[in-house]
Amino acid sequence: MPSDRIVFGRPAVEGLRFVPGRFDFIKMRYFDHSWLPAIMLVACLFGLSQVHAAGPASAHDRVPPSSQRQWVPPNLAGYQDTLQKGSVEALEKGKELVDPRKEYTLPDLIDLAERLNPATRAAWQNARQALALVGVSKSAYYPFLSLAAAAGYTRFFVPFPKLEVNQAALKRVLATGGPVQTAVTLTEGNPLHFDVLYQSELTMKWLLFDFGEREASVSAAREGLLIANVAFNATHQRVVLEVSQNFYTYNLARESVKVAESASQTADTVHSAVEARVTNGLATQPEHFQATQQLAQARFDLEQARGSERDAFVDLMEAVGMSPSVPIRITEAFTGSVQVDLETPLVTLVTRALSQRPDLVASLAKVRAAEDKIKGVKASYFPKITALASVGYGEERTTLNSSNTFDSSAPTFGASLAVEFPIFEGFLRDRTLDAARAELQAASEQLAQTRDDAVRQVWKSYNDLRTAIRRQAAAAALLQSSQSAYDAVLDSFKLGFSTYTDVVTNETKLTSARNSVFESRSAVYQAATTLAYAMGELGSAPRPANTNHRN
Repeated sequence: MPSDRIVFGRPAVEGLRFVPGRFDFIKMRYFDHSWLPAIMLVACLFGLSQVHAAGPASAHDRVPPSSQRQWVPPNLAGYQDTLQKGSVEALEKGKELVDPRKEYTLPDLIDLAERLNPATRAAWQNARQALALVGVSKSAYYPFLSLAAAAGYTRFFVPFPKLEVNQAALKRVLATGGPVQTAVTLTEGNPLHFDVLYQSELTMKWLLFDFGEREASVSAAREGLLIANVAFNATHQRVVLEVSQNFYTYNLARESVKVAESASQTADTVHSAVEARVTNGLATQPEHFQATQQLAQARFDLEQARGSERDAFVDLMEAVGMSPSVPIRITEAFTGSVQVDLETPLVTLVTRALSQRPDLVASLAKVRAAEDKIKGVKASYFPKITALASVGYGEERTTLNSSNTFDSSAPTFGASLAVEFPIFEGFLRDRTLDAARAELQAASEQLAQTRDDAVRQVWKSYNDLRTAIRRQAAAAALLQSSQSAYDAVLDSFKLGFSTYTDVVTNETKLTSARNSVFESRSAVYQAATTLAYAMGELGSAPRPANTNHRN
């Protein structure tokens, strides 16, 4: 066996076990000396490639040369090409779900939104992540297994003393009966070369008892799952609210266009009447100019109303999650809207809201999660009992005086029971406990604030709904009286008994009354939708039976 061995570095020894006739070193990194030059060359080439990759700034690693004008980054074209590839898909988003022959009602739009809106899919993924975290916390109950294997070469020099016996001293000791060790001396001899060629080991670590720390972690993770689940429901309710509100706004905009068209026709009628009176010498030229101005204003208001209608349609499509370029027919009826209910007492509505709103459920879950965190920190003050076991197999070589070589291989195994008791860790647990208690207090205050907000929102929504219903009745009466007044003044104007100012004044009031009717009707449904949302009942599933695991 050659004696010119090369030691590469200093092996990191994690454990040393002595078995009669052999040494056993665990978890080393070994290299065969014959491959050492090649390994060093590959390592150097790899290191140079990494240095080149993270070296001096390349053509893409630049900033604008001046602050005075815009600049085109070198890598901008790649991003623009990637975005351009997805532009067609973005313009046709939702097209495959839309039937061009169907007239979509509010429930239909809500169904499309729940399938197309990215917010619902993101909330769903958050819930799945929370479920996975519950599984992560449960993994602490299972044993951890790891397998390590290494093959190669390393040399470890072990001092091997040389035994020398003084014959004369030994004779005297034997003759006198003195201690034998006085005739024996140990001197420095040739070192023993210990080479590890192969080593594998399967280890197991199983936490058996920890005074409830794992249980607290699992409980906190389950509270996080509940938070994610109610957040998912809250996201759906928010999507339903946004679609409903934008649906009512869009229909109101369409009604406003009709009112503007009617006002334009009315202004045209008045303008024709003024022209006839001017021709007959019954009206002055300034009145004619005023009628022309009123007609132009009515046409301007009509175009403005049409623009508002187009903007409202874009907002509705955004709430649904569709592209505005997708053709879709939307009904003007309020079919599927929230039913208006003022028979239930307000106190009953508030009580229902306080027991079922998703944000209140999430706030309560945060309080319980903070309580579980405190339990986990307190459990960390107690010892942990862990079972340890390992089984392995290795091959070693021992060399004496560069001539005597012994190869050996054998399995290794062991098992133990460990008790870990932390004594001092720089006040880490104390500070963590203080932080957990502060988190619990903050969560409790947040729960109280959320409860106050819920009461205020339900109360305000209820009042807004009652006000909107009263406004609707008043708007209907206002429209009827305004229409009668306008018709009477216009007939009187044609006969020469009323002035143009009277006609314009009543025309403006009639237009305002028409808008009030549609605005008040839309306000009723918007207020009813807002009340259902404030109670946590907007588009919600049937309430399940009480399966709460805590009192």
